[in-house]
Amino acid sequence: MIILFTTRTHNTTHRILEKHPGIDFRWMSYERLLRTRSLRRATYIFSDLDRLHFWDLECIANIYRVLREQGARVLNDPALHRSRYQFLRHLNAKGINDFNVWMADETPPLSAYPVFLRTDSAHRGPLTELIQDPDALETAIEQQLRRGTPRRELLIVQYAAEPIQPGLYRKLSAYRIADRIIGAPCAHQPDWVAKYGRRGAATEELYQEEYRMITEQTHVQAIQPAFEASQIEYGRADFAFVQGRPQTYEINTNPTFRTLKTHPSRIRLEAFDRFLDNLVDALSRVDTPSRGPRYTIPDARSWKTWIGDLYRTRNISRWPRTP
Repeated sequence: MIILFTTRTHNTTHRILEKHPGIDFRWMSYERLLRTRSLRRATYIFSDLDRLHFWDLECIANIYRVLREQGARVLNDPALHRSRYQFLRHLNAKGINDFNVWMADETPPLSAYPVFLRTDSAHRGPLTELIQDPDALETAIEQQLRRGTPRRELLIVQYAAEPIQPGLYRKLSAYRIADRIIGAPCAHQPDWVAKYGRRGAATEELYQEEYRMITEQTHVQAIQPAFEASQIEYGRADFAFVQGRPQTYEINTNPTFRTLKTHPSRIRLEAFDRFLDNLVDALSRVDTPSRGPRYTIPDARSWKTWIGDLYRTRNISRWPRTP
């Protein structure tokens, strides 16, 4: 059995795996975890870490350690989680990424332009088009502040992308499950954002290349340094090659899985099927039989601290109900 922890409001990302007959994959909310006193034998994945309140994150990091000390297989240490800003700064400092990132109160060097704005926490994509100079950047920041975007959330990100064909961009993806990295379907889009992809944007040749990436794992070595530097054991890395070097944009610990049932390209449908097969196989290798005594979650400092802080800071007048 494998149990994924997420926030209650982002619990639909793994529905495909929950329904898959080849694996016993389940979901539990952090809200429920923080009120439980025992857990069944299973492999536990701590995801959705960027959406947690700081007290929640600390308490969950304590629960991670409680489970690990009892011999449970656990993936993603919450205490090691980095914000987007910290993550991108870290990869740049390690020489893994060539582009950099700054907070809104920082001043990027002139050599960094063009840049764009985005938020540190939310998965919204860019807030602006490409910004070419400091005056335009100052104006863009002021516009975002007037719209209500919190200053502490505003990031200045250096542009790092290049088209794979004239007028076409591609975002690559790969998943890490413990010690295994597997290739995933790409997103092709006629603009530099390339977040979700656009149907019909890619050629049959590109779909053939996507199939080889998934079946032959051609980009595993390229993305492995980013996974290792981030210390993330479960998640999806989004990246692209710029001047021949891989540039990692993020590693999402709670990625959404989608199937593809219809598409003009047969090879693209086969690529999605092979990806799902590889994913289920990788997860089955970290599965833990549910037989045996339950893991205990003591009525300890972490649990009581979370409840106390919840009441003090959120003005809750009664105990929350167990979901």
